[in-house]
Amino acid sequence: MSVIEVVGLTKCFGTTSAVQDLSFSIEPGAVVGFLGPNGAGKTTTLRMLLGLVEPTAGTATFAGCRYQELSQPLRHVGAVLDGSNAHPGRSARQHLHIQAAVAGVPVVRVDEVLDCVGLTGAADRRTGGFSLGMRQRLGLAAALLAEPEILILDEPANGLDPEGVRWLRELVRRHAADGHTVLVSSHNLAEVAQTVDEVVILNRGQLVTQSRLDDLTAGKGPIVRIRSPRAADLRALLTAEGATVTEVGPDGIEVGGSTAERIAAIAAEHAIPVVESTTETVNLEDVFFALMRASDTAEVA
Repeated sequence: MSVIEVVGLTKCFGTTSAVQDLSFSIEPGAVVGFLGPNGAGKTTTLRMLLGLVEPTAGTATFAGCRYQELSQPLRHVGAVLDGSNAHPGRSARQHLHIQAAVAGVPVVRVDEVLDCVGLTGAADRRTGGFSLGMRQRLGLAAALLAEPEILILDEPANGLDPEGVRWLRELVRRHAADGHTVLVSSHNLAEVAQTVDEVVILNRGQLVTQSRLDDLTAGKGPIVRIRSPRAADLRALLTAEGATVTEVGPDGIEVGGSTAERIAAIAAEHAIPVVESTTETVNLEDVFFALMRASDTAEVA
């Protein structure tokens, strides 16, 4: 059984549809990137999963149960949506003691998670003086207290320095290696590509694709970026030959389905000057933006 299942999920705020007929499922032991531009409906979807927002239609469940129906929700799902919600006058340790009491876990876990997230040295400081990165670490500590089967993280790398981002990546991978599941929303596509097993991509509140990361980029040839004062002429010639060509500014094109050598030969044959030519392998960022363009085009059509 899927550990997370979203079926026909819809949320409207007045006349605005934030999420539209969204369906996807996640299996145990996976790290899944939840991706999309600002306003795609990611945070609204996560809030519906956690029972913080009531859906207009559809269901969002954990192993067949809504979050509100879980007998021990904090042991089943740990979440970080807005960093730490700790009272600014309390210390990190005091905040976690309260969270441990709510979750019904031994207080010994407080020191364990403080050490896990690198906050032992700041455990007795008031959280009101914490940086954004420290608040993110404290939020993660609270989410990990009850050793949940599932972690749901919304932009968890916000405020973390490069060392902190690397630490977060390793923490997430360890959690999955233990058979747990992580659903992580992020705008940092390069970091996501180093962390996740698969992606769920949204745009305008709708599912664009759900795919394993390897499958999403498999079979995609390199992208050749060309600058030329006659870019439009070169684009027409390459398109006629079957290449996929996208205009980038007044003098630039991106070419898929061809090679730098073939493009140079066509340009030379037609006396088209090429000012710059670079070849890049396709990565998650390339695929993501291509999917967004295709999705926006379909929406307009």
